[in-house]
Amino acid sequence: MAIYNVTLKASLKRGTFYWVAEVNADSEEEAVVSAEHLFMEEMEKAGDWEFDDFNVEPG
Repeated sequence: MAIYNVTLKASLKRGTFYWVAEVNADSEEEAVVSAEHLFMEEMEKAGDWEFDDFNVEPG
């Protein structure tokens, strides 16, 4: 088992969402699935967190 840094990207109608997670997995494919599961767990309690960093640039 190895540690993987996984970045998932979702292109949505109104923007792009990135989820970055560090997971333990046996393969890259398993790492992606693990990161997806962690994301779903966090979404179940989304009311408990807020964005704490940002980058703003003129359009």
